[in-house]
Amino acid sequence: MNAAEIRLIGAFNPPSFKSWICTRARLLDLKGSVTSDGTQSISILVEGPQALIDAMEMACSLGPMDALVDRVEVMPQALNGQLKTFTQL
Repeated sequence: MNAAEIRLIGAFNPPSFKSWICTRARLLDLKGSVTSDGTQSISILVEGPQALIDAMEMACSLGPMDALVDRVEVMPQALNGQLKTFTQL
């Protein structure tokens, strides 16, 4: 198990993109959360196997049709161990 923060920078509608992210994370059986600070930045905390975290990073870089992701930053994190599901904050 690994953990990472995936930060997306671009132009998107945070409520719809956050919902899209939650759906993808649950399909990949990742644990964590997603938050946004305005319309240009979304942060995703994920825990799971590294291959699935990498798949989540790739999916988010492509995003839904109404999102324009300019940059993706991935930073390793310490495992929380308390996360049970994936949620929007």
